[in-house]
Amino acid sequence: MKKLFLKLLLLLVPLIIYVSVIYANDIFNVFHYDNIRKTDASSDDNYIKTRYILEHPDKYNAFILGSSRVANLPAEGLPTSIDGDELSWYNMTYPMGCPQDNLETLKTFIKNGVSIRSVVIGIDEISMYRTYSDNAQELMYRQYQEYKNSPLKYYYSYLTVKPDFALLKKAYSQTPSDRENIAMYYSYGVELPNCDTSYPSEAGPMVSSLGCSNYSGSEAIDAIKELVTLCREHDIQLKVFTSPVLETTYREAAEKGYLDFLKDVSECTDFYNFSGLNEYSTEMRYYFDASHYRPYVGLEMERIMYDLTPNSDVTSFGAYINSENIDDLIKRLEKELL
Repeated sequence: MKKLFLKLLLLLVPLIIYVSVIYANDIFNVFHYDNIRKTDASSDDNYIKTRYILEHPDKYNAFILGSSRVANLPAEGLPTSIDGDELSWYNMTYPMGCPQDNLETLKTFIKNGVSIRSVVIGIDEISMYRTYSDNAQELMYRQYQEYKNSPLKYYYSYLTVKPDFALLKKAYSQTPSDRENIAMYYSYGVELPNCDTSYPSEAGPMVSSLGCSNYSGSEAIDAIKELVTLCREHDIQLKVFTSPVLETTYREAAEKGYLDFLKDVSECTDFYNFSGLNEYSTEMRYYFDASHYRPYVGLEMERIMYDLTPNSDVTSFGAYINSENIDDLIKRLEKELL
């Protein structure tokens, strides 16, 4: 019996070593959610940030939700109070975040006692086709709710990832810059480049479209409807806006139903429209790449959204759109695409 036990133990040694290496490597930072390491890989931000907020439920009461693009809404342009209550902001941006993801995040916060006074949600062409199921199937985008539904299944999927020893070396050799970015991540949910609101003086050549899929309809719209209702029921100030998508990506999105998506959104909620061929989306200098506008643009968007008198002129950058002027907006957007 003793020999059998020793043989079994010897068989387990390689497994224990392998699991230990995977845990230490932790490409997506799920095992180090409370102390992430900066590497060339992307963390599972949905899980990490949600768990971070749930473990600090009294630290923040105002949140930014959306895809990775909303990372470039700097804290300096956000209000510090609402109706006399002080606001503490955290940017929940996570890659490919879709409306259903955002809804589940908000529901999880409310269910777990996070007191929320204000929410800003950014939507874009990613919102019109990306689904909760799409994100749940990929380790980088997997939602906290998937962990909550089955912790063992969730963790197992990350333990099967082949280790990358180059990333492992980087994870254990963090630079002062890495540590500054990590501190900013836990302070406001982004990194230092996302907070640089200086004017982008260098203009590069226009890059090709990011690429997108066709407008898939109901899930996104149903999620936005429920978000609006949830915020109303819990007395949460809600602001919805559309991201200023770079011209090449925007044109492809328009061909695949983006304007129909905006029309449907207007039936759920009012929103600030930054979509279209405008002074920013037609100039590469205002973008990091085909997907992400720079914080300089984000700061201007915040100024518009928090103006006391919203501008409903559909020709304006950041026009306030509702069911009454959406048709005028769509006509204008269609005309400028010709």
